[in-house]
Amino acid sequence: MAPDKKEANKLDTFHRKQLRNIQDIHYPTLISNKSLYKICNETPLSVQIVESRWRLFGHIPRRDNDIPANRAMQAYFNTLTTKFRGRPSTTLSIILNKELSQAFPQMKVKTTKDLQNLQSLAQDRGNWKLLTGRITEFARASSSDEFDAGSR
Repeated sequence: MAPDKKEANKLDTFHRKQLRNIQDIHYPTLISNKSLYKICNETPLSVQIVESRWRLFGHIPRRDNDIPANRAMQAYFNTLTTKFRGRPSTTLSIILNKELSQAFPQMKVKTTKDLQNLQSLAQDRGNWKLLTGRITEFARASSSDEFDAGSR
């Protein structure tokens, strides 16, 4: 299961705590989260997860359509099947759609046609790298806003 915003925040908090321990930064010394990441030459784990998720997802559309991962994606996004009722679970496709639509408001991943558009985009690695770079930069910017607000 992909981490939601609350879980990602907990993960980033733990990561910063470990970085502070490694750098031997304790209570009387105050340092902002942004400065901590700069000193350690690190990025928040939530940003690294977003980048890894999209890089890994880019490999699947480039593969043959007969592999199980592509067939499962086609079946999931097939609009002819009825969706289950109840509370929506946090799935990879929901998170991918959210991240993509935040970085590119005109793009989405909700139907088979949207998936085919992403597959054609993924065939060109240069374009895919630009897409993932923009999504990662958006995640980095949104996480730095959160860290500035909650810095020590």
